[in-house]
Amino acid sequence: MKRLFGLLGVVTLGASLSASAQVSFTHLKSVDLSSYFPASGQLGDLASDVAFDGSNLYIAGMSSASTSPASVGVLKIGNVLSLDVNSWSYSSLITLSQAAQSRSSYIVYRDGFLYLGTGLGDGSNDAANTGIRKFDAATGTQISDWNGTGVVLPINLSNSSRAECIEIDPGYQGSNSSLAVLARGRGFIFRRDFATGNALPNILSVPSRDCQGGQTTTGMRDITFSPEGDAYLRVDNSIFYAPRTADNTVQDGRACPIFDFSTDNAFQVLINIHYMRTNSGDYLLYNRRTGDANNRLNKVFVASGSGATWTPVAEITGDEPLPDGSTPNAYGFDIFNFTSGFGPDPSQGDVNLDGVVDDADLLAILFEFGSSNAAVDVNSDGVVDDADLLTVLFNFGSSPQAQYLFIVHSSITADRLDIYRVDSN
Repeated sequence: MKRLFGLLGVVTLGASLSASAQVSFTHLKSVDLSSYFPASGQLGDLASDVAFDGSNLYIAGMSSASTSPASVGVLKIGNVLSLDVNSWSYSSLITLSQAAQSRSSYIVYRDGFLYLGTGLGDGSNDAANTGIRKFDAATGTQISDWNGTGVVLPINLSNSSRAECIEIDPGYQGSNSSLAVLARGRGFIFRRDFATGNALPNILSVPSRDCQGGQTTTGMRDITFSPEGDAYLRVDNSIFYAPRTADNTVQDGRACPIFDFSTDNAFQVLINIHYMRTNSGDYLLYNRRTGDANNRLNKVFVASGSGATWTPVAEITGDEPLPDGSTPNAYGFDIFNFTSGFGPDPSQGDVNLDGVVDDADLLAILFEFGSSNAAVDVNSDGVVDDADLLTVLFNFGSSPQAQYLFIVHSSITADRLDIYRVDSN
């Protein structure tokens, strides 16, 4: 059944890969989130970033309102790996008032806590407008003594004028992880302690277009890391690479270009990048924004490679068919953000998502046999039948896990979540 299911809604990557090293994205869900981010909404009017904790999603909103401050916050989607979207739960986990006028929000999850940057891009250095904060992911309660005051302001980043984004830095060779922060106009990767919010040594990483220390640019937009701690910087209309040499250094103190998008508009918010390691190799996902309404690039780009060598191999356009055979609309705008992670795989029989295929899953199938209950329709073909039962029996006693890609796609009037399963072939 897995092979049949994998034929539906698949973006196959592998044009430049061997047959033994390919990966595909199986389109599982496409969900309209517009009602949670309406004009003048409590969470903002545009979905800006997404984080995943293994079972729940956290979507940070930003505001395009013409006056500041405005309400922004975090939408929590519970049980998001369930096959039945009607069993998902939605709650406004965090709300606060911050700068509007398209000041961005970024969010990451780590060990039970959310780290949320709001009003990013605002230059006031006022906590009423901008800052990075820590929250309990279960309750949405702010950790009030984090960094002493409960907030990291741009001025706390070596007197920067504005912060731009946050990300998890896994540390050199995967040790001594920290919260990484980029600030516009600065050639550093700023680091903060997860527990205390205290400053850790910065990493000098100046983007150099000639890779010799000249033609520098500091139009920081987003950052991602390999599991070994190498940094990939999304800097205006380019992507730069900085190999890590120690906890607080990268090679030669600079980053070198690996993708040049010089035709793109350099002054766009939400130009993002994500590093994803799979069983079939490593991938960079990124979006591009031209600033030209008649020439938008409404897609997520995927490149395969490692280090400084990457080859574009696929594009995700949003209209890949879903398991039930329906086809969503293609993406209609160029604002994207994305994250990936591992969780239980109900398509292999773990329909109650408890981490093991056992009697509970078998009974769930038997009690719904012959129905169209989407929650236990393992192959999502519209009926609970022998095929679903056989999948459970075949995988009985196992703990199937899958890797997932979550994409939020937004405009001022529409917000959408798409989920893909990442399958190694």
